[in-house]
Amino acid sequence: MRIVNVMISKVLGGVEQAFDDYGRALALAGHEVLAVMDARGKTAERFKTAEHITPYFIRFNRWNVFLLIPLYFRLKKFAPDLIILHSKKAIDLFNFLAKLFKIKTVAVAHNPKLKKIDKCNAVFSITQYQKDIFVQKGLNSDNIFVIPNMIDDNRPLAAEKPFAHPPVIGVIGRFDPMKGFPDFVKALSELKRENIPFKGVIGGAPTGKDRKEYDTIVSLIQELNLQNDIEMAGWFSNKDDFYNLIDIFVLSSNYEPFGIVLLEAMVRTKPVVSSLAEGPREIFADNTAAYTFPVGNWKALADCLKSALSDEHSARQKAVEGYNLVQNRYLLASVAQKLDIAVRNVAAGK
Repeated sequence: MRIVNVMISKVLGGVEQAFDDYGRALALAGHEVLAVMDARGKTAERFKTAEHITPYFIRFNRWNVFLLIPLYFRLKKFAPDLIILHSKKAIDLFNFLAKLFKIKTVAVAHNPKLKKIDKCNAVFSITQYQKDIFVQKGLNSDNIFVIPNMIDDNRPLAAEKPFAHPPVIGVIGRFDPMKGFPDFVKALSELKRENIPFKGVIGGAPTGKDRKEYDTIVSLIQELNLQNDIEMAGWFSNKDDFYNLIDIFVLSSNYEPFGIVLLEAMVRTKPVVSSLAEGPREIFADNTAAYTFPVGNWKALADCLKSALSDEHSARQKAVEGYNLVQNRYLLASVAQKLDIAVRNVAAGK
């Protein structure tokens, strides 16, 4: 099949990573992929080309009707069988084009918001939790496929090594209030109060609207006298640099539809401490691959860290279980099989 894979975001995060992974998974399944991206976005800068994937760059503007002309002729030349949309803003435009070519569209739901995705012929939901929400809101269950996020990283199990002295505990992500970084800082303050040695690392760089949250976290670090204990490490262009630096990975999110960073940490055999936000709650529902705590409960987060730090052997066992969890469920090659079945069913009208 020929499939158009669309992402018109200008930022770079988990959704944009998923778009990249979709393209390579579809190509691995034998499909020809036209990857449509905004030329001004960071996705375009870091897009990973692969065999059977052709990039096509546009300057997206929902009000620019003249964009239809080059898109129409590019799609006509490509002759697609299906359009997959990772950007809700682009749904109206590409639904219109899909009708001209008499093909179907799929909205990839990266969060449980219904807006516009019901206009597509099918929905790919990253979790069963989201699918249940969509069904409750009136979407036909038969038109919703659960396709989890994936990771294209089939590295071997990392060799066991002791924690550093002091152990390094890290978080990484956008400076968005939903990431719960203040809870991470408060939990580390509790460790310091109990004289438990550690070094904290916060990876990420503020951009525009994230500056306020960044400043809030810096102020909290100063207020709790943690300036010498927590490093604001900036952005890591190579994620291995971050994960090689830490002994324990923390996901402190108050809201997290999935959590690709969890897959990144687990495939590197890192012990994981995670909140039970929406996505992590589903990932860890039937296993003990992570230390988990209730959303927003920084004291419980501190208790999880104490458990991991006090028993490195148990922490290593959880890290190995996490590695195996990724191998069994979330590697790109495995998810590509599910994705292949789903796109064929949608294109065939099943």
